Amino acid sequence: MARYNKYQSYDDIPVQGVESGFKGFNNRLRPDQLIEGVLSDSANGRFDIGGEWQTRKGVSLVLAPFAAPQFVLPFYTYANKSSSAVSRSSDVIQIDFGTDHAFTTSTLANVSGITGITPDPNGNRAITVVDANSISISVSGLSGTVGGTAVVGAAKVNTNEVNEVFGAEPFYDDSASNQAYIVIAGNSSAQAVNLETNTATTIAYPSGEFVSAEVGLKQFANKIYMFRDGLISMVWDGVLTGSPAFALVSNGAYTQPVSLSVTAFEITDNRGKVTVSTPSTHGLSVGDVVILTDIGSSGLLRTFGQNPDSEWVVDEIGSTSIFYFVVNSKNLDSISDTKWSARISQSMGFSHMPAPPWATVHQNRLVCPYNYLITGSSGSATITDRNVRDELIFSRPFEPNTFDHIYGQFTFSPGKSDYIVATHSFSNDQLVVLNRESIYVVSNTTDIKTASLSLITSELGCVARQSVVQVGAQIIFLSDNGVYSLNFQDLYNLRGRDLPISESINSTIARINPSYAKNAKGVYFDNRYYLAVPLDGSSTNNHLIIYNFLNKQWESIDSINNPVWRYSRMLVAGDEDTRAVYTVNSSGGIHKIDGATDGVDNIITQIGGSQSNLPVQGSMTTKMILAGTLDRKKWVSWELDIQSSKENSSNAALSAITENNDGIIDLQTIESRNGGEPLAIDEDISIRGRFGNPRSYGIQFKIDTTQGRPRVRTIRAIGHKAFNSTSNAI
Repeated sequence: MARYNKYQSYDDIPVQGVESGFKGFNNRLRPDQLIEGVLSDSANGRFDIGGEWQTRKGVSLVLAPFAAPQFVLPFYTYANKSSSAVSRSSDVIQIDFGTDHAFTTSTLANVSGITGITPDPNGNRAITVVDANSISISVSGLSGTVGGTAVVGAAKVNTNEVNEVFGAEPFYDDSASNQAYIVIAGNSSAQAVNLETNTATTIAYPSGEFVSAEVGLKQFANKIYMFRDGLISMVWDGVLTGSPAFALVSNGAYTQPVSLSVTAFEITDNRGKVTVSTPSTHGLSVGDVVILTDIGSSGLLRTFGQNPDSEWVVDEIGSTSIFYFVVNSKNLDSISDTKWSARISQSMGFSHMPAPPWATVHQNRLVCPYNYLITGSSGSATITDRNVRDELIFSRPFEPNTFDHIYGQFTFSPGKSDYIVATHSFSNDQLVVLNRESIYVVSNTTDIKTASLSLITSELGCVARQSVVQVGAQIIFLSDNGVYSLNFQDLYNLRGRDLPISESINSTIARINPSYAKNAKGVYFDNRYYLAVPLDGSSTNNHLIIYNFLNKQWESIDSINNPVWRYSRMLVAGDEDTRAVYTVNSSGGIHKIDGATDGVDNIITQIGGSQSNLPVQGSMTTKMILAGTLDRKKWVSWELDIQSSKENSSNAALSAITENNDGIIDLQTIESRNGGEPLAIDEDISIRGRFGNPRSYGIQFKIDTTQGRPRVRTIRAIGHKAFNSTSNAI
């Protein structure tokens, strides 16, 4: 640009502003208050280590394992029509009729009679009209040679069909080298999706059991527990072979252990195997814990070296009156006058799992809300609402269906209108309990009798249970005041920071629908906190806000260009190259966040529907460039350094926004500035242009991606001081 050795009183002094080293965005402050490198807006973008802003990778569909829903509008009472031919191309099946079919595109119909391919394409399917004589259906993951005669007609109401997903949980199969799965729960069955092979295994529900509301899923040992608020929980043993199925957990009134008199007690082999004989049926099972309750007069205390209340695990059952366990000592005499029992409660008796909505694993125990009482007999249990929402109950260690409702029960905020929202297992045997308006810590739960409860703060609470994540010594969660990051190194200075971590994006936080904020979902992965939230009056999580811990700035507000898309559930799952953030929407699709390098979102929004491929619409808006002076400037020219990704060519719409005077300047596109061609793969370019001499106090640049994933490095604006008068300027 032009420079002068000397400036005269009427010369226009040249000025310039440069934006580079991008690291985050801030929409609370005015654009002219932001520091260099902080944008005023970032949508569907990521900040590279090199200080570049780049359009994010696409969301990739892993698998949509459920068949079509039972009922979707519009709904037509089609007459059955038989096919003349059926063919398959990839995941699309074409059905030809030979004559006019009269079907309407994008409606639901029932398909039957197709053979030879998996997964089964028959059932209620969304159809697409190919022409007057042909229709098609799409089913993800098809394989095999199609055959049979298809019959297409009106959709059928069938309670065995799945029309919504109500829960999701990572699962690692210990029996198969820790293969990684995601288990998703539908209406009438669940699916375990292998993240290595992208194949699904159906897990049946017990006869007569269906899911119609949100469930909590949790892996404990190698089992998956399904918690259903106010209903008997279910458990799957983690075995994927044979006929995998959930079963109802033992329920009804808990059968308390009875004392067992022993008629014979002796070591029978060199590994310390003890044979215990009882005069009648003992009622024990392998894995039960037995307790020595009376040493008698036999000298067992001296020879066995143990005290009453010592515990052993039943290793084997010989008959209804014989059981075995293993001890270290090998020098015991045959003893016959001791008394034993299965493990008994330390107080008024055990109870079964109390029909909770969710549970947390802590110190090898399940911890869950104590909202209901279970009475009656197993299989015919009576569930009574206690109308209490501020109590937790702890299970026995390694016994997830045995709860001690005296020593294992804790009450929080008695006498206050507060309730438990979430629990989080922290280090040093501390369970953090996040209430709606307060936070507590339960310590020393290894021995539940000595556990203690401490109030940490009553100044804030948690809004959404699944927004809670741990990052090092911090716990992050969504509160009424935004996203808080609390440091637990000093439990009595829990607040950590006076302002929420989301203070810099308060304009976005204010857009969260408070009526549905409780459904927000958060995860931590790759130095980022991903939080799915319902924005702008939505009742579902339609946006994803992301905090970058490396840059210590908010990075992006992600969305997908589809009005019915939702981030229903967020989870981190997989192993090695499949380890990633996944989202499972209520329409049954498992999607991988940042899984597609082509900058296209590959999604499914209807069970049994076809995949949609939508270009990612990335957008960035810089801070207001003032060029070092508050004077009005005459903007002359601009320069943009930009590079395509290594996988695809790029294009974007370019514009500038001026303030005082206000206006929007069309700077055309990368393609038009590059000789009519998109920016080639991995190619970089310095685009230069003129503004047309608009006068304004400041100027911002806006880049809207239309193709690929361009990487923005540096933006520069050049102008001259254009207003030196002391008069007012409008």
